[in-house]
This record gives sequence, structure tokens and C-alpha cells, in this order.
Amino acid sequence: MTAESNLGIPQDLEIKIEEFALSFLRQGRKEWDEPHTRAVVFYSGEIAKSESLDVLVLKTAAQLHDIGYFGLFNGDESKNLGQVMDRKTMHMVNGAKLAKEFLDKPEISGYYTEDQKEEIIHLVSVHDKIEELSTRNELVLMEADTLGAIDIDKVATTFGKEDGRKYTEGELLRRRYPKFVTETGIQFFNKLFPTFAKQFV
Repeated sequence: MTAESNLGIPQDLEIKIEEFALSFLRQGRKEWDEPHTRAVVFYSGEIAKSESLDVLVLKTAAQLHDIGYFGLFNGDESKNLGQVMDRKTMHMVNGAKLAKEFLDKPEISGYYTEDQKEEIIHLVSVHDKIEELSTRNELVLMEADTLGAIDIDKVATTFGKEDGRKYTEGELLRRRYPKFVTETGIQFFNKLFPTFAKQFV
């Protein structure tokens, strides 16, 4: 574990991660991937610090978690819940490959241990396999990903009312929230969820 692991990410590395991620996020889901990712990075850092987890691993994984949506959507397809769900598996496969490519760069590799690199790639490769998530890092990234989707001050929803209700009732309340394990994540969810859900009433 590097010295900065529980403190954060060195500023020069954070800039490099963000530049790499943005080169893909800006070609992914319009009006969503970039602000959503910024929100996920924020929540992953907050939860990781409160749980004394590896901030370097979790914030890096958060920054890279959705880069695999690059090139998977045309036009307004990403505003349709069914289209998004259909592409979940492929975006994790693509994202893990891109994450490995980034972490293997000579100018990046030295910031991480081999275990950290493997963990980041793993987290990107599984983060939306909700029923299979079990480790602390897997669940914390899922919590941050969820919170980064419902914080309407940080990112505006792209769903209409019908898809929004389906997402709220099926994805959030039945699949994701029951898997929350951190008190910090639960507190954030309980604060954010009522305002998010109100949009689809």
C-alpha cells in the first residue's frame, strides 16, 4: 500500500487519471457520464475515508468505472433504461481493459502496487454485477456509484417518468440499497433518495 492510500490521491496523479477518463467519458453517455463520474469519485472518497479503506484504489476505480460506455450508444439511446441495462456487461468488459491499459503506462504504474492495480481492474470489471458483489471494496464502489446517480445537485437524470419509476423501484430499492453496508453510504442515500424519487411522481 502506498503512503497516500488512506489519505487520497497525489494531485499530479489525480490530474492524469481524470484526463484519461474524460477522453472516454466525453464520448460515452451524453450529459451523464462526466458529471456522474465526478459524483461517484466524491462519494467513493467520502465513504473510503470514513471506513479507513484504500482511498487511492477506490477513487481511481470510481474515476474509471464507466469509461467502458465509450462508443456503446447512439443518439438518445442512453436515455432509455432498457438500452442502458443491455450494455451493462459490455461496459464493464471494455472498462476493465481500458483501466489495465492506463495502469500499465510507465508513468502511471509506479503510483500503485501490483495488488492495487489488480483490485482497481477487478472493481471496474464487476461494479454493476450487483447480486455478485460481496467484498468491502466492491460494495463501497457500488454505494458510491448509486449515490452518484441520485444526487440531483451533481447530475441531472436523463430518464423520463416511466423509466425513472422503474429505476427507482427496481434498481435502487430492490437491488442496490439492500446491499449497502456502510453507515456513511446509508446516511447519504437517506438524504438524497426522497428528492431524487420525487422527480418521477
